[in-house]
Amino acid sequence: MDEAHNQLATQCAVIVSKIARLDYPNEWPELLQNLLSIIHSTIITISDSRTILIQKRALVTLHLVVKALCSKTMGPDRKMLQEIAPELLRNVAGIYVEHTNRFFTLASSNDISVTTDLETSLSALKCIRRLTVYGFKDISKVDETKTFFILALEHLQKFHALRNAFQDSASPSLELIDAHITLIGKFYIELLKTHPISFIMTPGSVDVIQYYWKLLVTYGKSNEDLSYKSPVIEKYLIQALLLLKSIIRKSSYNHGLRESKDLQISEAMRIVDEQILTPNFVESCAELLISNLIILRKDDLIMWEEDPEGWINYDESDHWEHQLRPCAEKAFMDLLSQYRDLLSPKIVKLIENVATQSQTCNLILKDAVYCAVGLGAHELYDELDFDSWLVNNLLVEAANNDPNFKIIRRRIAWVIGRWVCVKLSKENRPKVYDAMTYLINPEENLIVRMTAAINLGNCVDEWDFDSEGFLPYLDRAITLLTRLIGEVEQFESRMRILNCLSLIVERMEELIAPFAEKITNLLPPLWQAAHDEHLFKPAILSILTKLVQALGGESINLHEFIIPIIQYSVDPNGDEYVYLLEEALDLWLAILENSVECTPLMFSLVPAVIGLMEYGTENFKKILRILESYIVLVPEMITQSYCHPIMDIFSRLLGDLNSEACRAIIQVIDIILQTCPFQALSETMINTGLLWKLLNSILSGSEEYPYVIVSYISILARIVIIDPQFFIQFVTVANQQYNLPQINLIDKILEMWLDKFDNIGHPKQRKLNAMAFATIITTTNPTILGRLQQFIGVWCDVLSEIRESGGGDTLVYWQEEYSIESGVGGEHDDTPETKRKRALLQRDPIHTTNLIQYIRTKIAECEAINGGSQLFNQNYIRTVDSTLLDQLSQLMNSN
Repeated sequence: MDEAHNQLATQCAVIVSKIARLDYPNEWPELLQNLLSIIHSTIITISDSRTILIQKRALVTLHLVVKALCSKTMGPDRKMLQEIAPELLRNVAGIYVEHTNRFFTLASSNDISVTTDLETSLSALKCIRRLTVYGFKDISKVDETKTFFILALEHLQKFHALRNAFQDSASPSLELIDAHITLIGKFYIELLKTHPISFIMTPGSVDVIQYYWKLLVTYGKSNEDLSYKSPVIEKYLIQALLLLKSIIRKSSYNHGLRESKDLQISEAMRIVDEQILTPNFVESCAELLISNLIILRKDDLIMWEEDPEGWINYDESDHWEHQLRPCAEKAFMDLLSQYRDLLSPKIVKLIENVATQSQTCNLILKDAVYCAVGLGAHELYDELDFDSWLVNNLLVEAANNDPNFKIIRRRIAWVIGRWVCVKLSKENRPKVYDAMTYLINPEENLIVRMTAAINLGNCVDEWDFDSEGFLPYLDRAITLLTRLIGEVEQFESRMRILNCLSLIVERMEELIAPFAEKITNLLPPLWQAAHDEHLFKPAILSILTKLVQALGGESINLHEFIIPIIQYSVDPNGDEYVYLLEEALDLWLAILENSVECTPLMFSLVPAVIGLMEYGTENFKKILRILESYIVLVPEMITQSYCHPIMDIFSRLLGDLNSEACRAIIQVIDIILQTCPFQALSETMINTGLLWKLLNSILSGSEEYPYVIVSYISILARIVIIDPQFFIQFVTVANQQYNLPQINLIDKILEMWLDKFDNIGHPKQRKLNAMAFATIITTTNPTILGRLQQFIGVWCDVLSEIRESGGGDTLVYWQEEYSIESGVGGEHDDTPETKRKRALLQRDPIHTTNLIQYIRTKIAECEAINGGSQLFNQNYIRTVDSTLLDQLSQLMNSN
């Protein structure tokens, strides 16, 4: 505790807190008492610098330990914290009060102990904040928390008064005073957020809210911008807004129901309505927010001129909890949402009041009013005739080229973007498209152009967007956006414009084809210039994906540009692999889905997809879909060139991945068996150990999910239907190779296979297995034929479930869920790959084979190779239950 070096001391405290999180109270029960003893023992000799240091270090350690304990959210941990919190709070609050009072007494002196007192009280205050927020169920019913709640407000007022007195001096205490003010603000904000009902019910809560409201009024109505040049003052006002916003959001009080059942929620709501959010207060609050906090300040206008890109990116960012104007906007939205009936008519009246204002000073207010209308689009829906306002006011003002009017032109573009998805008649949409594209013209101010570009994306992204209606404006929009993206310099700006282009490409679909070259010509220099902007290159990949999907088969013209980008993006050794992989896979899949042929350039990527399977990332299923697409597109080429590495990876991965991944692998194997010549596959499946891996998983009764084992069985069924002799020979060889002479392996396999049949739920898979059992009897193997009764039972079950015509299945055309995921019957229903997969489904023997005829044929083959009908009946059929035989005969004749 007497470590002099700050960083080492902090690291020690962090280590203690991490151990405490694991070991307190069971393994280290004396920790907190030891820390408190150290803290109290140093008070006696406070004049000694070493004891002062020890107390500081002990308080910092105690704070971090409390912080660690507060982060534990399980029930027993919370209960433990609530048990120790009262005593801890009494001890730490005593230390805080002692040092804070001493500071207030000696504040005007330059004694170094004043700073020491502030540092000590700040550490204590940090600990108190967490204890109060997380250590008590109801702060309104505990004396310690009620006392400190009021005390904190008293100290807040004193600190503010001292700050005002010290702000023009070089007092070393000023920074610590600011830290206390900020921390007390955090204390109240977190209490209100975590315990909204008990916060309101605590004596002094109304005084806290009113004090922060006075801060907003005092600084907010100041005509000078001096206060806003201080980040500290801005932070105070943001805290005031956050408190106000939490009080306004009455829905958050429902959280109080989980605090304690005996809290008087109705009483708390009465206090809020009658003492805080009165009608007069709500109106005053709305007026202050619009007139003084939402408005553009002098600093905004300076930055507008000096750094327009920086300004627009700041304005569009979503860090509202740390920025004054955006925080005020959020507070206004909540206020209008809660008090719509009271405020909506007044806001509409404000629109009328500022309608004719054109002086620069009045334009700032007009901008704020328009901002309020945009923020309240959903609440003002019934009160404001937006179409009329749009045509009679906004579009007219948007055409006003007065340089001073650029603020309003920019706001009009923003307002339209907020309202267009809420309320806009179809007949006025062309006027909106015309105005938005007009505002992007090169003669316009850059901020206006960027705002219009960003909000044009909102106009295009409507749920009922009419692509034909936007077509007349498409050429101008693409031309202006591509020009604008070439002019801006910051990647945030380019990203926003690129997102708008991406939305247009997505929504216009095939209508974008004539402009594809113009868009793709734009992308290479952007890609080259991106460097380390790791969010920008994925955006380029995303727009390319949408472009490929829109162009369909014509996207082959983009391969020379796109495929090297994919190659670079999916290289695990590349510097940007982590950032680009996911979007690159989407682009790769889109290229495959929309290709009518496999070009050499596209085929050159196959080793990359095989390599990616080794990594087993969260994108594994997507990687398998890419491989599946290649197999469906060029099965022979894949088999000839890459059959062994694919089967080898599958053999190593099966059983080691989660059930969903294993099932996805089986889906790919199933497609390989359907599309590739079996002669080219059979030897590889044996040599790589894949077939034995499947058999062993089935035989071992592994703990894998039943539906995974069922999918393994479906592969056996496929193989049996394709080449039953190969399967029987493999099992015979495997019996010898794996030294299993004591086991009749074929009998064991059939036993497990038949046992798992009831786990098969999908009619398609049930028919596949029924066909496999019909196929496997075409042998003289007595073990197989000894299972004839069970095979007949399966046939009876399946025939009872399906009805078929002479050409195969008619009423049941099955489609697996993974096929839907792959695009069959999905969103992109007419892609070349969809057609290929649909054709594959239609060629599947499960669909083309009439099961009755198939069973009859296989039984006849079995009879022929087993001595004819009479001998076969004598040796095997007579052992089958006659009732089962009658059921099969009836089903086969009735079908």
